[in-house]
Amino acid sequence: MASAAAATAPRGAIPTLPHYLRTGLRVVFIGYNPGLESARRGHYYAFNGNAFWRQLNAAGLVPRPVTFEDDHLLMDLAGVGFTDLCPRPTVRAEELTVAEMCEGALWLQAELLANRPRFGVFSGKGIYRAFARHALGLPAAEISRRGYGPQPDRLAAGEGSTALWVIPSSSGLASRWHARRLALLKELAVAVELCRPDDPGTRAGSSQGMPPQSGGS
Repeated sequence: MASAAAATAPRGAIPTLPHYLRTGLRVVFIGYNPGLESARRGHYYAFNGNAFWRQLNAAGLVPRPVTFEDDHLLMDLAGVGFTDLCPRPTVRAEELTVAEMCEGALWLQAELLANRPRFGVFSGKGIYRAFARHALGLPAAEISRRGYGPQPDRLAAGEGSTALWVIPSSSGLASRWHARRLALLKELAVAVELCRPDDPGTRAGSSQGMPPQSGGS
């Protein structure tokens, strides 16, 4: 169940964002951690210049144009949720510690297994690498060979399983990857419409290389 408000934080610290994750969702977008501007505004991907909302509208995953102010509505409106690997807001994801990423990966795995969205979409290769290493126990060499798009890993294989995808970051720092990102989102929209409730399915295709890792919300 999603938190009704951002989690409490020590005096003077910026509160984190609520987790919009519950059972029955079609897609959950997963970032590294909240960016400072997004945390201050209390919404996902609220930093000026971030392509997330523009591309979400263009991909056909939502029934009407939406902005960051609609993030809390999308579970009901479109079956779309949001969460992050780590809760602590930072300027850049590189400020997160290994311990934070390990703890976050295990927490995220438990939440995805409990809620079983049809698709878990990681907004950046670095996010998925941290998750796959700390939660799935995959070797770094194998993870480094992975491209964008649907991954061979699946959580709780069988009825109610979650297919895992990786797309480029929506950050302005990764703008040269945004055309590829939009193409993948359109593929995802088709896969979401085609899949049966008991079979998330995947679509072939990936792109090698990696943009700057600024995939937080």
